[in-house]
Amino acid sequence: MSLSIVERDPAEVGIDLSAVQELVGQLGPLAVVDLETTGLPDDPASEILEFGIVLLDPGRVATFESLVRPGASLPLLIQRLTGLSDEDVADAPLLREVAKVVREALAGRTLIAHNAEFERTFLTRCIDSRLDEAAYLDTQDLLALTHPDAPDLRLESFTRMLLGTEEQHRALDDALDTARVLSRIGLGARAGESRYLTARRAVLRYAPSSPWLALLGKDLVVEDDEPSQFVEIGPSREKPVPFDEEAIAAVLADEERGRRYLPGYRARQEQTDLARQFVRAFNDGGALLIEGGTGVGKSLAYLAAAIPFAMERAAGGVHEPVVISTRTKLLQDQLLAKDIAAAARFLGYPGLRALSIKGRANYVCERRLEGVLAEGREPSIFEADRMAYAVMMGCARTRPHGEVGKLPAALLRRYPPLRDLRRRSVAARAQQCSREECAKHGSCPFGRRRSALAKAHLVVANHDLLLRWPSDYPAFTHAIVDEGHELSGVADEVYAISVRPEEVLEAIDEIFGRAGEKNRQGLLSKSKARAAAKDVVAWRRSLALDFGALGRTLAHRASEYGEVQLPQFPEKVFPEAAELAEAASRRLEQVADYAVSLDDSDEDEEGNETLSAIEKVANELRDAARGLRIAFSDESGDNVSAFERLDPPYDRWQLAIRAVSPASAFHENFLQKLESISVVSASLFVGGDPFAALGELEIEERALLPTGRISVESPFPYAEHMRVAAMQTAGDDVVPETAAVLAELARALGGRTLGLFTSLRRMNQVAELLDQDLRGEGFEILAPRRASDDPAALVERFTRARGGAVLLGARTFWQGLDIPGEDLQAVVIEKLPFEVPTELRKRREGRIRDAGGSPFERFALGKMLLHLKQMTGRLIRSEEDRGVVVIVEGRTDKRYFGKLRQALPEGVPVRVVRRGELRGLLAELGLGSSQG
Repeated sequence: MSLSIVERDPAEVGIDLSAVQELVGQLGPLAVVDLETTGLPDDPASEILEFGIVLLDPGRVATFESLVRPGASLPLLIQRLTGLSDEDVADAPLLREVAKVVREALAGRTLIAHNAEFERTFLTRCIDSRLDEAAYLDTQDLLALTHPDAPDLRLESFTRMLLGTEEQHRALDDALDTARVLSRIGLGARAGESRYLTARRAVLRYAPSSPWLALLGKDLVVEDDEPSQFVEIGPSREKPVPFDEEAIAAVLADEERGRRYLPGYRARQEQTDLARQFVRAFNDGGALLIEGGTGVGKSLAYLAAAIPFAMERAAGGVHEPVVISTRTKLLQDQLLAKDIAAAARFLGYPGLRALSIKGRANYVCERRLEGVLAEGREPSIFEADRMAYAVMMGCARTRPHGEVGKLPAALLRRYPPLRDLRRRSVAARAQQCSREECAKHGSCPFGRRRSALAKAHLVVANHDLLLRWPSDYPAFTHAIVDEGHELSGVADEVYAISVRPEEVLEAIDEIFGRAGEKNRQGLLSKSKARAAAKDVVAWRRSLALDFGALGRTLAHRASEYGEVQLPQFPEKVFPEAAELAEAASRRLEQVADYAVSLDDSDEDEEGNETLSAIEKVANELRDAARGLRIAFSDESGDNVSAFERLDPPYDRWQLAIRAVSPASAFHENFLQKLESISVVSASLFVGGDPFAALGELEIEERALLPTGRISVESPFPYAEHMRVAAMQTAGDDVVPETAAVLAELARALGGRTLGLFTSLRRMNQVAELLDQDLRGEGFEILAPRRASDDPAALVERFTRARGGAVLLGARTFWQGLDIPGEDLQAVVIEKLPFEVPTELRKRREGRIRDAGGSPFERFALGKMLLHLKQMTGRLIRSEEDRGVVVIVEGRTDKRYFGKLRQALPEGVPVRVVRRGELRGLLAELGLGSSQG
């Protein structure tokens, strides 16, 4: 192999030198570097496997690449990732032979890399310790500013978004891709694309010495068009389908028309039957409970009814949207990015106005944002923290509609202050920014989003917002609740009394301001705030100590999820915690009374008596005091109090006081206001009964509306394509057996295996065992390591591994995962998913017992079967999918074992097997090594 630098034609390698010329002119010669290695930087045994270097000089592009012969055999995981084998590197030069060329190539250059600390570590360790002092630029910092709407900061995300290619995981390919990304950004900046102008202005404001300014072009004056608030529908040549059952059924039967707008469209009788039910629900009113099996096409079925219904009403002068609610972001994104536009074109309604709406805490409040961004220019802000302000500005101006409620975990980890900046840039509560204040800021992202609601025909929301629907949002009387099996759990949270220490302290700051911070002026006048400052600082400090002590007192009793549910008469079990809660309650009331005593705003502009902003926030403090008292002194038995997130430093907990029965609040505040509601899910019934999913809401028992149940089976050939097995597991420790089953299936299937767990602790234990057992064979073990890990990102890595990975997950993975095709062929469930015994469960089972029912049959077993239905539903996602479900601890000796079939598709029995028989199940389906 020749160890030489090769001159390259810039156009041939896809780099526009003019786009990066100012960067080269300012910094001098550049070297874009990427390394492939045999391991991570924290492993001292890791070696450099391959160099890729792109040299950028005025008018010149050159490259250098070389494999390096490692001292040991390549790990199989690295072989799978890079495509390299031991044979490929057997004749490669040794590191000492390459090092001289690399040192000379990099000498005197600014080094650019994606995640530059990785390259710095290996170059310093393996090439020259003096390279630790070289100038490095990390493209992650640039892309965080220009693309804060990306899902993460991985290079492969940007090669897809900006280049339309996939990352190769080869050194020179990835170095060239990094240079091409820089080139694309430079071209976009020169063209005046708004995201790059925003990034430039953010850097000028907070990091004016940043070398990235040279790439981001000149600060052009460009009039930004206000982005449309509505989903882009596109043209349709079809005549509008009237809101008529037969007309809608006829268009769903027209496969030729369907394929014009929906690739691969097939007319399904099951889908048509569902659409008819949705039409009747809109026409006749009432509460309809619908279970539609996987593959029926539930989304198109309800859109085929909802879109003509909404458009007909709008034409008749009824300005009220139809609201569709989902639980997961995955489904909401699918509706907004694909389903609604395609359905509208298919139905002949290109003029449909559809949008999504979330709670106000998800959108930037312009007034609060301006205050936060002003802080970033204060001399007291550390230079390292200023970038967080720049990224916050980029998020607010570049992310669609100023939506910052869920920022990528990679951004939050890279810029720790960003979490607090985001929290303070939104008006999470109506008291923080009135509609009148909002109207003064015409460019406010939240104000614009709320205004667009009044013009929408179709609104996509989430369950939480659906049940909390603000009074200043347009009213609605027709709703479709997709993923309806989650509605009851959301109602528990919506109608709970909640206390969070950080929100309590923030409310105090909202009234009095934050001592020593110029831009944290409160609602009180400066003179009154100054006079109160000494007392308020003392109260605030005492409350913070009370909250921390309360958390520490309870933490030793917390579950692995950081939760403690209080029993009835909790003051007898937790006397110290009860005293701390009472002390904090008194202090909160004292602060609230003091704030109101300083408030002299008795009237509004028209002279009417109204609650002032200070009184509203003071009432929040009193509500928090009341919540703390109820938690330790409620003897009615109607509520269950739980402290959650009891993790160090124990002052960020949440107290939730949930009703044993949320039904009254649900009906009074929500259901009684509707004319029709359709609750739909792929797993709504167990044995035809919706109680396990919706029992706490008592929809059928209390509804003033007529109710009905509909179940439509999936068209998939489950009996031919799916096998379900329960293991005869010996012993109490299910961890080693679960790991053994996962390993055996992964070896047989080449990965393609998902493990689902009822315990985070056991999931982590299994992950460790598999890591020891399988990583040496080239399998990647994927599992969430922290609460902020994005399940979607792990699923993407799993599917891109093409059989080289095992994916593990706990409760958030039980539903919503959609991995069709050959990427997933086995689901392993460690235990039957019975709910953990809690005080809330105990009280609810008591209500069933008092009513003459069986708590185990109706509640415990019913909910377990519903969860099992959701877990097994992860396997077969298309007509061609095939695979096995294995329940490791299947409790085959229990009398209820025979009822497991209620959680499975028709015609799929549960077989009792030993581990050695698993390959036989795969062989029946023609899967795995059995194929020969």
